[in-house]
This record gives sequence, structure tokens and C-alpha cells, in this order.
Amino acid sequence: MHRTTLLFALFALAGCGSSPALRATPPPPPVEVEMEPVMVEATEDGQVEAFDAAGLFEEAQAAFARQDWPACDAAFGRLIEKFPDSRYLHASLYNRGLCLEYLRQHGLAAQHFRRHAQLSEDEKDRLDGLFRLGFNLVRGKQYYEAVHLYDQLLREAALGTADKAECHLRRGTAWMYLDKAGQAEKDLKLAMALTREAYEELVDGNELFAEAHFRRGEIYQRLAHAVRLKLPVQSMKGDLAAKVRFFRQAQASYIDALNVRHSYWATASGLRLGELYEEFYRDVLGAEVPADFDAETRRFYIVELKRQLQPLLEQSLAIYEKNITMSERIGAQNEWVAETEARVKRLRSLIEETVRTTEPAEAPKGPSRG
Repeated sequence: MHRTTLLFALFALAGCGSSPALRATPPPPPVEVEMEPVMVEATEDGQVEAFDAAGLFEEAQAAFARQDWPACDAAFGRLIEKFPDSRYLHASLYNRGLCLEYLRQHGLAAQHFRRHAQLSEDEKDRLDGLFRLGFNLVRGKQYYEAVHLYDQLLREAALGTADKAECHLRRGTAWMYLDKAGQAEKDLKLAMALTREAYEELVDGNELFAEAHFRRGEIYQRLAHAVRLKLPVQSMKGDLAAKVRFFRQAQASYIDALNVRHSYWATASGLRLGELYEEFYRDVLGAEVPADFDAETRRFYIVELKRQLQPLLEQSLAIYEKNITMSERIGAQNEWVAETEARVKRLRSLIEETVRTTEPAEAPKGPSRG
């Protein structure tokens, strides 16, 4: 880094009339003014461009304020690359991490937050970086690394109750994606209890509380979907009972999330509720069919099964439509709403097709099997 030193000296005029006190006063020490270096580069069109860290920081912050994430990422990235010793580096690492997070480049965002935490001299800054690191590790599917980080935070850091709740929520989410349902359930229950404690039971609209219920719904939805309906019939009955049990637990958790009334997680839960019914329809339709069914019997069986399952599709569609209505009422527009709108169109087409192909069919002649 270039430094410019300004020296200020007092010159005493020699003479018989000069003051001894003035002559005895030492000159003041040098005043050091740190100047950010200026970089000069040739542009692609042959022009010469001069820029410094302060200018890039202002440019990046302006892009962040207007939510222009690509421009924000580019300006902060240029600052970090060109001025690695700048006093703006530490803040730029964190802010670029946020830009990358919004761009859903979670792996690269995690790298920036990790470096930010490593360079932090203040404990609060370090924890801020580590919490963003953990969030992006989970979103970037680095689940074991996320679990390890939250293990360390819960063991070593002096955290407040709300911070502990977030650690359990994120670690529970990581365990869920690692198919460790028991550990995930334990962490999410702790997250809910700690959130209630931290906010003195005032959890209406609380983001942590809503997400914890939502993630719990995801656990049971994944468990329900994992149950395969296989013959023999007695075994299939037991599998179906387990699938229904997990279905109802997922349904209850998504409704609990909706009742927290947080706009983002409410729309997420609305989508998942509709998906729950749609998924159940597909899973039952995909159940094993007796191998000795001939083509005609199999066709009749599928038609009748679709007819029996039709209410599931209609319920799914109704939930999706309610989710869109709710999102319009509360002014929510996010990825969950966009996905819901896409599913409504697809599901309406599927229902119309199902109605056309399940007109009353004549049962096959001869003894029925199954």
C-alpha cells in the first residue's frame, strides 16, 4: 500500500531576539496519511481506466442497494482481486458473500464467509461470518461440513438463545438431507423450544419458528414418499398404513408452519401441502400390480385406480389455488409462488386427461384376480 508522509517542521529564526522557549520546542512528529492505491489498466476498447478500492466499494454498495446482484458481485470481486491489502477487503468479503448467496452460488458464497470469519478481529464479526457460512453450506449441499460447523458453534461459542435456535434449525436441516430423520427431528424440536424461549412465546410471524415447522414437514414427507407399496397384499396394507401415518404428520407440520403466518414460509408450506397430495397419488398409482394380470385386466385395474385416486389430485389443485390466492392477498412473490403457479397449470391438464381416460370401463370377463 502506498503511503504519503507529510512532514511539518517549525523553523526557528536565529537572532538575538528569539525566544528560548520557542527554540526549545521540538518539531511535531510526522503525520502519516494512508492513501489507497490507484490501479491503471487498459480496457478492451484501448482506453485507459484508473480505479481504486474506495470507488469500487461505492460502486458495489450502490449495486447491492438496487439489488443488481451480478453487478454487485462483479464490483466486489474486482476489489478483492485487485486490492487484497485494502482496508475495504474484510467488508467486501462479507458483502460479496451476500451477493453470491442471492445469486444462489452457495459454494462460492461459503468460501467468502469462511475467509471473512478467519480475518475477523471482532468476535461478533466472526460469528456473523460463521452463521452465513453455515447457511450456505446447507444450501450448497455440503451437509457433513455444515453439521461439523454447528457442532463447533454449539460447543465452543458463547451464543444467545436465538442463535442456538438457529444452529439447531440448520443442523437439523442438514441431518434431514442426510436421511438422519431421528437426529433431524431432535434438532428441530430444540430449535422450536429455544425460539419460544428467546422470544418469550411471541412467535407469530417468527421466521425461525415457521421454518422449523416447515423442515419437520419435509422430514415426514420424505419418509412418506420413501415407503414403497409392494406385494403381497398383506405387506402392502402395512406399507400403506405407514405411508398414511407419515403423510398426516407432514400435513400437520405444514399446517403448523402456515399458522405461524410468516409470508415466505407460508407460501412454501402451501406448495408442499399440495405436493404432498400429488405425490401420494403418484406413489399409490405406482404400487405393484399382480404379475399374473393380463393386459386387459391390468388396463381395467389402472383405470379404476385412477378413478379412486382422482380426489387426491383435486385436493392438491385446490391447495395450490389457495396458495396463490394467499400469496396475492399478502403480497408475496417468491420462488414458491412461481412453482405453485407452474404446478396449477400442469395439474389441471393432468386432471382433464385423467377424466378423459377413466370413463366407465367394462370389467374384464372371467374371474378377477388380486
